[in-house]
Amino acid sequence: MPRLTLNGITVDFPFEPYPCQEVYMEKVLECLQKKVNGILESPTGTGKTLCLLCSTLAWREHFKDSITARKIAQRMAGGELFPGRPLCSWGTAAPEEEASTYYTDVPKIIYASRTHSQLTQVINELKNTAYRPKICVLGSREQLCINPEVKRLQSNHMQIYTCRSKVMNRACHFYTNVEEKSTDKELMKSIMDIEDLVKNGSKHRACPYYLSRSLKQQAEVIFMPYNYLLDSKSRKSHSLDLKGTVVILDEAHNVERLCEESASFDLTPYDLASAMDAVNVVLEEQAKLLQQNEISAEFNMDLATSGLSMELEDIAKIKKILLQLEAAIDAVELPASAPGVTKEGSYIFELFAQAQITFQTKSSLLESLEQILQYLSSCPGIFVNAAGLHKLSDIIQTVFSSEPPEGTAAVRPQHLTAKYYKVHIHQGPSSEKKRERTDLWTSSARREGKTLSYWCFSPGYCMQELVGQGVRSIILTSGTLSPLSSFTMEMQIPFPVCLENPHVISKHQLWVGIIPKGPDGTELTSSYDRRFSEDYLSSLGKTVGNLVRVVPHGMLIFFPSYPVMDKSLEYWREHDLAKRIEEVKPMFVEPRNKGSFAEVMDAYYAKVVCPQSTGATFLAVCRGKASEGLDFADITGRGVVITGLPFPPRREPRVVLKMQFLDEMKSTAAGAQYLSGWEWYHQQASRAVNQAIGRVIRHRQDYGAIFLCDQRFTAGSVRGSLPSWVRPYVSIYDSFGRAIRSVSSFFRLAQDTMPPPLLQRPASSADCLGESSSAPSTSAEHILSLQKAKSLDDHVPSLKRRRKGKGEEAPSLCLEYEEELLSPRRKCAGLLDALEHTEKSSGGAEEGEDFPGAPQPPGRREPRARAALYIAAVKEALSRRSFQAFSRALQSYRGTNDLGSLLAQMSSLFAEDASMHALLRDFYQFVRPQHKQQFHEACCSLTGLGCGYKPEHSLLQEEREMLAKERGEELRRGAAAFSEDSCAQLDPGLHRNQGEFHLAAGLQSAGQAAAGAPKEPEKASSSRRDHQEGLRSAYLRDVKRALTPSSYSQFTEALLAYKRTDNYAAMIPVIAALTTERPEDFHLLHRFCMFVRPQHRDSFRQLCRDLAGAEEQQSQQHLPGEGSAQSSGSWGLKKEEQSPVQGRE
Repeated sequence: MPRLTLNGITVDFPFEPYPCQEVYMEKVLECLQKKVNGILESPTGTGKTLCLLCSTLAWREHFKDSITARKIAQRMAGGELFPGRPLCSWGTAAPEEEASTYYTDVPKIIYASRTHSQLTQVINELKNTAYRPKICVLGSREQLCINPEVKRLQSNHMQIYTCRSKVMNRACHFYTNVEEKSTDKELMKSIMDIEDLVKNGSKHRACPYYLSRSLKQQAEVIFMPYNYLLDSKSRKSHSLDLKGTVVILDEAHNVERLCEESASFDLTPYDLASAMDAVNVVLEEQAKLLQQNEISAEFNMDLATSGLSMELEDIAKIKKILLQLEAAIDAVELPASAPGVTKEGSYIFELFAQAQITFQTKSSLLESLEQILQYLSSCPGIFVNAAGLHKLSDIIQTVFSSEPPEGTAAVRPQHLTAKYYKVHIHQGPSSEKKRERTDLWTSSARREGKTLSYWCFSPGYCMQELVGQGVRSIILTSGTLSPLSSFTMEMQIPFPVCLENPHVISKHQLWVGIIPKGPDGTELTSSYDRRFSEDYLSSLGKTVGNLVRVVPHGMLIFFPSYPVMDKSLEYWREHDLAKRIEEVKPMFVEPRNKGSFAEVMDAYYAKVVCPQSTGATFLAVCRGKASEGLDFADITGRGVVITGLPFPPRREPRVVLKMQFLDEMKSTAAGAQYLSGWEWYHQQASRAVNQAIGRVIRHRQDYGAIFLCDQRFTAGSVRGSLPSWVRPYVSIYDSFGRAIRSVSSFFRLAQDTMPPPLLQRPASSADCLGESSSAPSTSAEHILSLQKAKSLDDHVPSLKRRRKGKGEEAPSLCLEYEEELLSPRRKCAGLLDALEHTEKSSGGAEEGEDFPGAPQPPGRREPRARAALYIAAVKEALSRRSFQAFSRALQSYRGTNDLGSLLAQMSSLFAEDASMHALLRDFYQFVRPQHKQQFHEACCSLTGLGCGYKPEHSLLQEEREMLAKERGEELRRGAAAFSEDSCAQLDPGLHRNQGEFHLAAGLQSAGQAAAGAPKEPEKASSSRRDHQEGLRSAYLRDVKRALTPSSYSQFTEALLAYKRTDNYAAMIPVIAALTTERPEDFHLLHRFCMFVRPQHRDSFRQLCRDLAGAEEQQSQQHLPGEGSAQSSGSWGLKKEEQSPVQGRE
């Protein structure tokens, strides 16, 4: 590896660095040597991660060398160890004033990024360097726990407290092995990402979560998501000591928002109701225990213990505090002319004091809440949603995070909150926050309450807290931090070292044009008053229609918001503009639903690389998923179109208050350190644009064009906010035709001079089916970056890439939680086979087989790709534990052919959430033929929509082929008969004025044919009734298993009474209370729709939405038809299960 000397420090770099990389490493070293903060912008593709790692680790080694030199100098007493090299020349990393003789004083490196997936990429980059430091990566229990009992729990909070309980009682053997295994050399010296940590923990039977905390003590580099670092509660829970550390925040363009959000909260009436419900449960349980112990004491029996060391009066005090807090919030009067009322940040202390929550009481209150939460998690028989209680605990810690000096009142925190915070109280609409499932019939949150918002408006507040922890240096870096001046003002800490790096590309690799007018001469501007006008939408559509003809391969179009994108698409489709665009490049639209996003992306990638296609167009939104971290390297993104400036919603209370806060700060004596509200407002739009246009150039050999299609980009202030590597290339084209000629010439030159991207997999004609093909890769760098591309969550367990063995063919891509490389030798033969691919490495997986009768058209590529895409969508939508349950159900169905068990499991996974109904229906394509009708009808009952069942779907492949042949023969015979009889049929002498006779004959023959034919409709109707009866019986069996005998008796009595009296109002409270008592039984309420009569369905639908907290479903989605609501007999109840009253009837 090349060795270069920068700022007196020798750096090992994997290859000869570009000049901009040398400059970047020099700036990093300057920050470290001078103990100052730095803000460094370097475009994507310039290797900033590698530069950060190499320069930082080189400096750290140099620092250790300086300590070694001083130790040797002390022992040599003035002598020289090497005559030609004086000791004074060894190591100049540490200045004299911080000279140390202890290796423990060498600063640790804390490397933080947005997600674990991005950290996995960083760790993979570290493996490519010459440096091998001791590292550890911090994660949550959800990602790292391997204890089956804890993993099984759905709630993250329950996992935390169950884990703590097991650790305290030493009941987890994985935890007891940690101390022994944490000194294992293999674990201490290995460079492990989060999946390696889980694998090694499972291998050594040691808890990865506590193992990472143990390795942290000896680690030289600690990797973590940066919310662990910025949130004071997370820092405390992970025991992070930041004194003297070097903090690196990669992908820092999100830091500003995260700093504010980590110090803010919204307390809704449903949160308080949920907390009170949890406390009520504990009160009832403790009261029962107290009563039982009184009886036991009379008979000298042993007293029972609950494990909760709190008196009943103390629990009642907690409930009283919650009621007082709710009353204090509700007592705030809201003006009739405004949506809410805003007060100074210090008002939060006054409000909480009314509920007896102060600096003096908060410690004991937090301790009591912790005990209650621990108790709820340790009682297996208690099922209650403790999320509200947990949120309240977090809120108290947030409000009282800044302790006042000892012996003084809370003056300092109140001063800080008055300066940086605002309290906003407003009416809490039911659609804004999801209702908690505990809010059923008696909860106080059934009525509309008020939401308490406590908002921090200065990201500098969090950054100053970091500085207060004693960090040595803070380095913020990203590809899109421009404009740097405003970014540094927002951070409110000094950044003496700043850098805006140029790109590594040449001028012929980037074309940037501002297009203020469309082809028809209409001014392009997406301003508030113009964005929905017909002339603008028409001109924008014509602009895009022309650009798709000159931009090769893939093109991205970014809109300011979802409403603008939806309206544009609607207009284009109505006026045939969309049709003209899709004639050249099919359009793929970024969905709002995260679950289907990966599927759309894969279809887009597949379409772009298909040799028979002319590319594709991807429509997305600034600040959306596609603009954040997604990779559109090479042919997947040759052009980026920005259709407008994405300003934040101007009338949103938080935006209004943020601008007011900045204007207030600007008017003070220290105003020079702050942006004005208007400057911040424009900065937000500029940064979103910069993030979107960063998709176009992803590496050294990439090239592309940026189209700024808004007249406002012609303003100098807006152009000045573009990244420094873009600004030199910007040109303004007053004539649309001139812009088209210029960019056409650019692409011709680039295609002639730039090397073509290396295709990793030859695409066959089957791959051209964009909607059913797996995502292809277009270059080696594209493969490495797609893993990052699909990672859009902060807390989704990341699975790293698995490299194939030597001698295998080029890889195709199959979706994992991230991306996983699969060998095309291992072909997905069906859904289960695709599932096995995501569970095993390609070398260890056994050959799978098709589901019997699964549709397999010629080529066999389409169903395989469809299965892979479906598995990917399911993984995106489900948690890791739910996906494992899905996997087990699928394996069981394959082996047992038991559709009933499969439906029971699928309904529990997909039926509760309306956004997952599509995934349930999509599974229809993989169901065995003999079960398709039954599955279709089950979907009708569960989701209100069927799967498009046709009778021929129930035939096996051989039967379908035979039927197709028979129909073909019939068609041919019919065509021959028509040819022979055509002259006779058209003889005017024979047929003139004889229509009546021929019509009668035709009707008679039709009637005879009908009489001789089997009565298929009657059979089908009978089959449907039998199946509906089976569904109801299966449902009642599930209810009987879920409920206690007494509860099931109440259920059946209410159901039979409803059948007799049609009294919906009397029936539904009983049914809903019984089926929603436990969260895992909630799906029973949804499935109850099969018993609801037509006149009550609207009320029932609204009830389900209110209880589930689900978003409004589309009007097209409805409950099952009348046939499923009422059926013969006793609605599936067995005779012995009916009440005596029913029996007498």
